[in-house]
Amino acid sequence: MKPARRRDGLILAAAAILIGVLAFGAAKGKGKNLPRDERHQPSYDALDGTRPRADVELLCLTCHSQSSVPLPKNHPPKEQCLLCHLPVDEK
Repeated sequence: MKPARRRDGLILAAAAILIGVLAFGAAKGKGKNLPRDERHQPSYDALDGTRPRADVELLCLTCHSQSSVPLPKNHPPKEQCLLCHLPVDEK
């Protein structure tokens, strides 16, 4: 078996960098969890499994519009709220 070469080290370094970038991207951008309060209770009720998540996310738009509770200026597209804002499990 041949000893490790520089090319092997570069491949390992590239793999480590790729894993680091993916791990950083997975943790970045997660928003606050969906609050468990009276205002958000309709969303929790709709998340009982009978309605698709896309329909539940339409409930978010009823309050989080330009006039009512506007989103921050740099907020990403709001059509997929439940990707970042996860429901809180009661314990």
